[in-house]
Amino acid sequence: MDVWAQFPTNPMGAATPPANVFPKDSVKSAVLKISTQYVTEDEINRNIPLHHIDTNPNGAEIFHNLYKNYTVFQDLGNIGTPSRSLIFNTDRHVGFRLCNNPFEGYWMKPEETKFYNTKTPYTDLFYAQGSNELIYLLARHSQNILPRWNVGADLQRITSVGFIGRQNTSIYNYQFFTRYTSKNKKYELIAHATWNRGVVEESGGIQIDTSFETLTGTNKKVLSNLNSSQTRFKSRTAYVKQYWHFGNLEQIINKEDTIYEMHSTKQLSYSIKAEETSFIFENLKGDTSSTLLPHQYYDVTTNTFDSTYFGKIENRIAYDMFTGSQIQLKDSIRKYMGVGFTHAMIVTSQNPYVRNYQNLLCDFTYENIKLKNNTISEMGYLAYDFAGYNSGDYKLKVALKYRTYLFDLGVNAEEQLYKPDYNLLINKSNQFLWNNENTFNKTQTDRIGFQVSTRRFRNNFHLTVNSYILNNWVYINSSCLPTQSASAIMVNTVQLNKTFRLWKFYFEHFIYYQQTNNDVIRVPELSGKIRYYFQSRFKTMKFQLGFDVFYNTAYYGNNYNPATRQFYLQNERLIGNYPLFEPFITSEIKRVIFFFKYEHLNQDWFNNNGYYYTPHYPLSLSSFRIGIRWRYYD
Repeated sequence: MDVWAQFPTNPMGAATPPANVFPKDSVKSAVLKISTQYVTEDEINRNIPLHHIDTNPNGAEIFHNLYKNYTVFQDLGNIGTPSRSLIFNTDRHVGFRLCNNPFEGYWMKPEETKFYNTKTPYTDLFYAQGSNELIYLLARHSQNILPRWNVGADLQRITSVGFIGRQNTSIYNYQFFTRYTSKNKKYELIAHATWNRGVVEESGGIQIDTSFETLTGTNKKVLSNLNSSQTRFKSRTAYVKQYWHFGNLEQIINKEDTIYEMHSTKQLSYSIKAEETSFIFENLKGDTSSTLLPHQYYDVTTNTFDSTYFGKIENRIAYDMFTGSQIQLKDSIRKYMGVGFTHAMIVTSQNPYVRNYQNLLCDFTYENIKLKNNTISEMGYLAYDFAGYNSGDYKLKVALKYRTYLFDLGVNAEEQLYKPDYNLLINKSNQFLWNNENTFNKTQTDRIGFQVSTRRFRNNFHLTVNSYILNNWVYINSSCLPTQSASAIMVNTVQLNKTFRLWKFYFEHFIYYQQTNNDVIRVPELSGKIRYYFQSRFKTMKFQLGFDVFYNTAYYGNNYNPATRQFYLQNERLIGNYPLFEPFITSEIKRVIFFFKYEHLNQDWFNNNGYYYTPHYPLSLSSFRIGIRWRYYD
């Protein structure tokens, strides 16, 4: 799959931020010694064989979901609080979208489910804890009930009191999954069920920043703007997909047994997905704020219990064809072509208002992947919503990649036209009331990108450049209300990843540059992460000793409104220009990884007015964290 690494792997999926991928070539991995394997739905769609699990321990100390997946982000100063990625990206699925989800970074996503095949039960346990009652637990178990039937489950538990008042978070995530394949491989079934739920206290930020900044050490107790508000969320998804494979039967004689195995060249699939999501903002003891909680539309008191609900039942039928050999990854050419039709029944609810919609979507994908040197690979994707609430929405992607002995060179382009998020058009709550259905036009985004990746360096170099043009862009203004830009917006982004090695010293770099011609897009100009460490081995123990640094330049970062769950523009305070320094030690003994790290070691080293990811929400204070990962397999 290396040749396709820069191409989108999930054309129908939701937008995903740039992954913080640690270079596999910086630490030797025992992947080939492991028989436990997994596959994703996208790979099943393309008839890609199973992968061996990766036992690379690199980056184990970065367990925080946002640092691990976003690298650069905004949150409210504690793990589990509302957040948004600061790496600009317009990629989004075609069809109905309720709203921006500030808790998405902590949710288990059904489209990322891995389906396993194990000779013996596979278990992966990760546990971290620290001061202020931080608990982070991630557990996975999978086993084959029958040789062709696997079941498994994932669990994530996050809770933390936080260092400043009103920061308590509590999140539970569960997922159950299964995969079954018939003896002749003509029939295949995958299914999964996912639950995400949690509650987060809402502080509205601290009242006086200077009062906080004059304090040092752990004695940073200040008053918050809200004293009793909280947000609850719940999401449930159930999904079943069946495949009927067509192709050539191969006769395999094993001693006295004769086995007929299907080598699929085409397949028909049908899936059904049911999902529902709800957000509740509670203010039951009279919190007031002229900006965050400005109005009272339904109750004569200051109490609020605002609920937003979204439900969907989606049926999809698809037909996929594989020309050329898809069985072995070593094959020099792999082709894929697929077409699908999706029908979605949608219901939304806010307080007494309930609306129902139906969408009908068609999509087409073409991929021609060539793995030999001096060849060109092509990819194309088109999706069009031709009926329903999102009628007329579309997404078009094209990409080319040229492979040589020394590097891969890629260019790609994308255009998307879509109806803005439902809650940006309609919002009816006790605090905010607006209706932009007849005033907002569809948003159009255009992107052209360029990528280059080296292939022969010991630690490879990756460069990605994107240029965006945005028309009718919708943002949240300084009054916490949605507004549509009248002028075209341009955004340019550059991402650079490179690891250097000198003897046993490693120097990993993840650097982002972002520039825009319009002030409604608020992202830091320069940001990223460096990870420097010494790696060696002592008898049977492999260890790393080093530090992580996260940094972004100063900018007028968006503030946060808990009543709407939206980040909004503010022009009063610059945030950023503050490095976050975190030394760590990790060790690996057989299948067990331990880590010890000290978060925010540099607290009070510089001016205290710098460390905010979101205005009026200080970073977590200095704290010691420990963790362990223990895997059982084969």
